[in-house]
Order: sequence, then structure tokens, then C-alpha cells
Amino acid sequence: MTTQPEEDRLKGAYQALRAETARSGNVPDFGTMMAEAQRQAAARPNLEVVPGGTGSRRRLMRVGAWASAALAASVAGVLLIDTGPSGDEDFERLVAAYSSGSAGVSWTSPTSSLLDVPGLDLIRSLPSIGAPVRGLDPSALPARQTPSEEENL
Repeated sequence: MTTQPEEDRLKGAYQALRAETARSGNVPDFGTMMAEAQRQAAARPNLEVVPGGTGSRRRLMRVGAWASAALAASVAGVLLIDTGPSGDEDFERLVAAYSSGSAGVSWTSPTSSLLDVPGLDLIRSLPSIGAPVRGLDPSALPARQTPSEEENL
């Protein structure tokens, strides 16, 4: 950003340059410039439409326009036609590949054996406490007293 004294200095320099150019006489008069522009414009011929002689060109342009529209429609038709498998066909292919067994194989990393530590079988097993209850005869259990019998004691 310029400061105010710098701006004033630049403004004064431009005004001095403008005054010097006006004193030298190198600046043309506005009226003279306008008269020259009007004279040059009058010397040029007017543009106008000439009838006839362009029928074959118009016909060629019309045929070209129709041909380009037909070509664009053909390209759009080719692009819009889906020739690939549908979603159902793709799903059936994936199910068949999985069922064949090649896709059902599980992958294990080369470093998975590093996670096998001593005592891991204890963590993965379910602990058992005492004898299993299945197969136990209910008649072999000690008799339970009913609440009324407990009150009598």
C-alpha cells in the first residue's frame, strides 16, 4: 500500500506528463478524430443479404445437421444399451463360485502362529465344576421339606 505523500507525488507526475503532451501538440483534436472515423465508415460497403446462389450451401448444411443429429442419436443408443450381466446374473455367478469351494477357503496369515501361547486351551475351554447333572436320577436326591413341615419344628 502506498502512503499519501507517495500518491500525491505520483498524481503530480501524471499531471505534469499530461500538460507536457498537450503543449507538444501530439494530441489530436476529438472532432478531427470523429470526422476521420465517419469518412472511413462511409468508404466501406454495407453488409447485406444477397438472395439466390446459396441454395446448394443451405441444402448441404441441412443434410449435415441431420446427419450429425443421427450420429449423436446412434452414439447415445450404443452407450445406453447395457450389454453386461445384470445384477441377478452377477449374484448367481458369485454364489456358484462360493459354493464350488474355491471361494470358501479361509485364509490365515503367516504370523497367526505367533498368537498361540501356552495355556490358550484353558481360555478357550468351558470350565466344569463337580459331576455333570445330566443323567442323575431325581429319586436319588435327598428329600426336601415343605415349608409347612419347617414351621412345625
